[in-house]
Amino acid sequence: MRLILALVIGFLTPIWGYSQYEQYLQKDEEPTSMRRAGAAFSVLESGTGIGGFYEIPLPHFYHIGLTTTFYFLRDSKQIDYYDTYYGIPISYNKKNNVYLIDLLFSVKKRLFAYEMDDSFQPYLSVSAGPVYGMNYPEEDIIVKKPNEFGWAFAGMGAAGLNAVIDNVYIFGIRLQYRYMKFDKKIGERQDHSTFDLRLELGKQF
Repeated sequence: MRLILALVIGFLTPIWGYSQYEQYLQKDEEPTSMRRAGAAFSVLESGTGIGGFYEIPLPHFYHIGLTTTFYFLRDSKQIDYYDTYYGIPISYNKKNNVYLIDLLFSVKKRLFAYEMDDSFQPYLSVSAGPVYGMNYPEEDIIVKKPNEFGWAFAGMGAAGLNAVIDNVYIFGIRLQYRYMKFDKKIGERQDHSTFDLRLELGKQF
């Protein structure tokens, strides 16, 4: 009986040791794909923008969603500086106050989902939707210009990278090109197409 017990213990000991060893082996985690929402800040060739986004995951690491941005545009010859003596901002050659606001439907495809760590998520994205333009010209004593309003179709293509912290917080950066051509001039020009460097801060859940 003792011999049989010794053989059983001798046979099971390596198995127990292997099972304990397996507990320390970490399997590669599957890439995550979650809902996302957050705020964004854009730097354009001729101004800045603030906005937000909301995205829903789809199979194969796609996301669809909505994004909106409110743009503040500068004139091409406008010079801004801060008067330290009077403590006020001053603008030279400012003739227009142009604002654009869009609402775009977006499709995003994550790249290299299985090749890269889940905290680094490169992607390509396209968006399309309406954009509304407004211009409130500066007051001119000689010639009074009317306010300008108009609609246009906006299309956008982008490449970017999301850095995910603690599988919750998102810091994103992307370079995109926006097509925005109105049927009439809004401010200095009709075509407001531009490159846009966009920073995004948000959460996934």
